[in-house]
Amino acid sequence: MHRFCTYCDKGYAARLLCLHASLRAQGEAFVLYVLCLDAPTEAAVRAEGAPSLVAIPWREVLEADPAYAAVRAQRSPVEFIFTTTPVLVRHCLARDAAADSVTYLDADLYFFGPASAVFQRQADASVGIVPHRFPAHLREREKYGRFNVAWVSFRRDAAGLEALGWWRERCLEWCHDRVEDGRFADQGYLDEFPRRFGGVAILDHPGINAAPWNMAGQMLEQVGAEVRVNGEPLLFYHFQGIRELRPGWFEPGLRQYRAPLDRSLRALVYEPYLKQLVRVQGRLQREQGIAPRFEHQRLNAGTSWRDRWERCKARWVQPYLGRWRGRLVCVREETA
Repeated sequence: MHRFCTYCDKGYAARLLCLHASLRAQGEAFVLYVLCLDAPTEAAVRAEGAPSLVAIPWREVLEADPAYAAVRAQRSPVEFIFTTTPVLVRHCLARDAAADSVTYLDADLYFFGPASAVFQRQADASVGIVPHRFPAHLREREKYGRFNVAWVSFRRDAAGLEALGWWRERCLEWCHDRVEDGRFADQGYLDEFPRRFGGVAILDHPGINAAPWNMAGQMLEQVGAEVRVNGEPLLFYHFQGIRELRPGWFEPGLRQYRAPLDRSLRALVYEPYLKQLVRVQGRLQREQGIAPRFEHQRLNAGTSWRDRWERCKARWVQPYLGRWRGRLVCVREETA
């Protein structure tokens, strides 16, 4: 059985449930441990009633790891969440004595193929990490790390535990939302893994951690029921950067990476995911009172003319202009 872990707050609760649904759809045995960063998320996870979805209250991890709890005052909220990643993997290994390995997943991943196919690429390696695979025009982004904290897998063996322990210690020492001396948050440390530790597998495959930053110029097609990238199965996609501008109107987050929203990417990847996301958001709002947040609601709430204009632009101008230019994916919740 695969053991996964992730964390999120209510803003990502719907994406988390889409991740869980995508894993279930593959028909493989797994458990997904969720570190719930607020009470609404914990309630939503428990309400699912799925044995494969397990809520972990944040207080449990804070109490179990005093060294982790002690750095909270030294970090901004987002920096403390970054610090959490290796701490959570270590906690899940301690919590689940039967786990041979635990794999951290970002909550905005979605599986189009079986996780076992990813583990086959890792084979007997103690650690599995995924590269960003930045194209040449984005190579400067490697200052944030060659590898992406989206899938990081550790076996419960000497090499895996050594790498995990080192990562946790480094994050406790320094984990900030800036680039400094080759470090960036929890992510920059992954560059050291292949140099410092044996048994590290780099899962360099076009269908593993396909993402907005590596899709430009890729050939995407459907062969039977399978979506393929450059002839290889699409195993999981990283839906990083999606923003909902108006109900059902989504900016896919591709423009900042100069990747086009072509017909195949829209139809085979973004539309299926966003249709499910909208359904889950609607259900969470009805059953748990967790409403989606639109882009204009995330902006400065000030009353100056500039703040008001930025909110107006985000609420009205950008959505309609983006839809007219074909830059948005528009979906609606399907009703019976």
